[in-house]
Amino acid sequence: MTDGISDSSQDRDSLARRTALASLGVLLSRFSGIFRSQVVNAVYGASTRLDAFNVALRFPSVLRDLFAEGALSAAFTTELVEAEREGVASLRRLVSVVCGFFLIVTLAISGLGYLFAGNLIGSVVSDGFRSRGGFELAVQCFRILIFYLPIAMISALAMSLLGTRGQTFRATIASAFFNVGTITGAVLGTSVGAITGTDPVIGLATGTLAGGLLQFLYQVYPLARDGLFPLPNFSPLAWYACQPLRNMLLMMGPRAVSQGALSLALFINTHFATAAGEGAITFITNAQVIILVPVGLFGVAAGFASLPILTKAVQEKDSEKLGALLSDSVQNTFWLSFFSLFAFVTAAVPFCVVLLEHGKVTAADSVQNAIAVCAYSIGMLFNSGSKVLIQGFYALNDVRRSMLNAFIYLSCNATLSALLAPRFGIVGLGLSNGISAAVDFSLNWIFLRRVSEKRGLFLDRLYSTGGAALRSQILLFSILAFVLASLGVRLAGSLWTPESALWTTLAMPRFATALVWLSVFGAVGVAAAAVLVKIAGPENLRRLLNRIGNKVLRRRS
Repeated sequence: MTDGISDSSQDRDSLARRTALASLGVLLSRFSGIFRSQVVNAVYGASTRLDAFNVALRFPSVLRDLFAEGALSAAFTTELVEAEREGVASLRRLVSVVCGFFLIVTLAISGLGYLFAGNLIGSVVSDGFRSRGGFELAVQCFRILIFYLPIAMISALAMSLLGTRGQTFRATIASAFFNVGTITGAVLGTSVGAITGTDPVIGLATGTLAGGLLQFLYQVYPLARDGLFPLPNFSPLAWYACQPLRNMLLMMGPRAVSQGALSLALFINTHFATAAGEGAITFITNAQVIILVPVGLFGVAAGFASLPILTKAVQEKDSEKLGALLSDSVQNTFWLSFFSLFAFVTAAVPFCVVLLEHGKVTAADSVQNAIAVCAYSIGMLFNSGSKVLIQGFYALNDVRRSMLNAFIYLSCNATLSALLAPRFGIVGLGLSNGISAAVDFSLNWIFLRRVSEKRGLFLDRLYSTGGAALRSQILLFSILAFVLASLGVRLAGSLWTPESALWTTLAMPRFATALVWLSVFGAVGVAAAAVLVKIAGPENLRRLLNRIGNKVLRRRS
């Protein structure tokens, strides 16, 4: 019994270390994404040209999420854990076969996307977007960006392999190179366009594609150096004979169907966003980039770091360990995501002024960006929580329930978008996203219990008396998320308008006023959050806070 407790404690500590490294990588990567948004918005502003680029990028981005953070990455990780037990030769064969198969499949999809780009883009944009000239630009960008798909696939394989070897920092920071390519494309786009006679946004799309290639090269370098990422095997006979590949396809199938439904929901939202006027889809895209920082930091990083350890717990049939790992991850995710939501609500406009109000971005654009941030932050807690729970399904090797979740999510999202977007615009789309995300999290929570119990694993730390406090906290945070986000939208649309007294009372430029507000809020907010964690926060967050405090005190002494 003592050994079991010790092993569980060691695994939880290992998860904490891996999550910390993954979180650091995601944090730096997401910050580079925010810097990317700064540069791109400063160069293009909230224009039809940038709207066209964002429309074209949506489809490859969804598929990137599917590969890097979804079905392929998770299914491959499960098989890698098994292959490593059989030795390096088995691992190399698996990587070669899987890479060859998915590279051919995604190249074929990209080719079809190139041929039917007009039909795909035309199916998701509004007549108003067409009349502003956005359709033709979006098609041109799409024909470049669709070839990011095979790059994203092999990057996902490299990311999974790095994760199983404990190199979570390299795996998660690699997308910063993607952002470097986009920034380069934005800066050089005008010059390249003048030389080649093309629109500057084409340079932006080309730079984004080059950034994806840089991301893969950074990830694969240590793997290729160690001989763990061989050349792809393009033999159909080798594909057919590879049982792990068949296992992966069986596991990916339900998730791929699920992601297809989520992609359709995104396309429905794209139509309503392009109908909301010039710049609307850019405001939403900016909001999603900003919100992806906490979602990635607290949801994606925790989920990515936890999957190998969760998989081992399932293989060992250790209910206590599995429940403890999931409970810790979900609790931390909700607490930290709630602090992020509160920060967005309180300081969304000053944050957008400091972050985005440069170049061609106006004061009115900052208000609209902030409204979009507040509206879409409703779903932040639930999206982050689902990123953690879905790893439990992957570890249990059962994702069929996610198909039902996806269809319900799609129906909810499409119905609410159709009802709310025409009347409330960006706010309606954000509310639709938040409610749908809450439904998706609830279904994942319910079905995870059923799937685990069928495997003989009873997660008392989540579902029985041991999880009562966690469930109460989730319910409280969920209610507060809707209330606070609604308040944030109201504040951004009234209290923080360019003509409001808040900008004039300090008698300073907008940028300086925003910095003062952020500094005051930051100091007070961090102190309040620390006190709240000390009083009622999760045990592992309190331990982390104590360690940080001890380090600060030692440095001062």
